[in-house]
Amino acid sequence: MLNLLVDLADSPYVVSASVFQNLPLLRVLDLTEVKFKGGKLPSSIGGLIHLRFLSLYHAEVSHLPSSIGNLKLLLYLNLGVAAGEPVHVPNVLKEMLELWYLSLPLLMHDKTELELGDLVNLEQLWYFSTQHSSVTDLLHMTKLRSLSVSLSERCTFETLSSSLRQLRNLETLYLEFSYKTYTVDYVGELDLDFIHLKELVLAVRMSKIPDQHQFPPHLEHISLFNCRMEEDPMPILERLLHLKSVKLTYDAFVGRRMLCSKGGFPQLCALEISEKSELEEWIVEEGSMPCLRTLTIDDCKKLKELPDGLKYITSLKELKIYGMKREWKEKLVP
Repeated sequence: MLNLLVDLADSPYVVSASVFQNLPLLRVLDLTEVKFKGGKLPSSIGGLIHLRFLSLYHAEVSHLPSSIGNLKLLLYLNLGVAAGEPVHVPNVLKEMLELWYLSLPLLMHDKTELELGDLVNLEQLWYFSTQHSSVTDLLHMTKLRSLSVSLSERCTFETLSSSLRQLRNLETLYLEFSYKTYTVDYVGELDLDFIHLKELVLAVRMSKIPDQHQFPPHLEHISLFNCRMEEDPMPILERLLHLKSVKLTYDAFVGRRMLCSKGGFPQLCALEISEKSELEEWIVEEGSMPCLRTLTIDDCKKLKELPDGLKYITSLKELKIYGMKREWKEKLVP
C-alpha cells in the first residue's frame, strides 16, 4: 500500500497533469492547499482506482474531471476546495458507493446537478445543497450521523423535514440558508425531533425561536447565526435541560432585552453572545445557569453592563470579553 501526502501550500509550484500517472497502487492522497494549473484537477487522477482517501481541502481547484468517477473504492472524499469561483462538479459521485465521508464544495456552478441518493453508506455529508441535489436523496442515507444542508428556494422546510425524518442516527445537523432564501421566515416549520441529535446549528431566518417540543429531547449544543429573532430565545432555550453550550452570534437575536430566569439552563457550561448589535439589557436571575464555566461576550456594543446576577454563578471560571468599549471594561477592572 502506498500513501502520499503532498504539502505544497507555501510553494509557487503548480501540479501538472502527469503527476498521478505512475502511482497506480496509491491508497491515500492528501492534496490540501495544492495549486493546479488552470484550476483543473488532472484527468489522470481517474487512474488511481485503488484510492480510499482523497482530500482537496482548500486546494485551488475550480474544475473536477469526469474521470474522478473511476474512484469507486473511495471511502473519504473532501471536495472543500478554496473558496472563490464556483466549482465544476460532474455528476459522477453517484458511482462512489463505498463513501462514508463526503464534503462538497461551498460553491458550485448553477447548472450543477448531483444525484447522490445511492450513497447509502454515508455517515458524514457536509455542504449538501438543495440547489444542486434533490432533498429526497437523503431518504435512504440512514447511516448519516453528521449532516449539513444549504437551503435554496426550491426546497421548503416541510419537504426537508419529511426527508430528514428517516435519519434516526443523526447526531450533528447544520441548516443554513442560501442568499436567495434569506428573506424567508422559517418559524413554525422546524421539526427537529431526532432522538440522537446532540449538536444543532441553525443559520436560517426566523422571527422567533421554535417551541421547546420542536427541538431534540437530548440536545447538548446549539448555535444560532443570522436568525434575526425578534423575541428573546432564552425562555425556550433554558428549558432544553441537556444543553451544555449555547452560541448566539451574527444577529441571531435583534431584540434589546434578554432574560435568563431562575432554574434555567441547569447543565449549561459555555455561553457565547457575540455580534448582537441591538442588545442593551441582559438579566440573569439567581439560580440560572448554575454550572456555567465559560462566558464569552464579543462586540455587543450597546450592552450597558454585565448582569448583576452573574455573581451568583460560583462555577464561572472564565470570562472572555472582546470588542467592547473601554468604558464598559473599566467597570470590571477599575
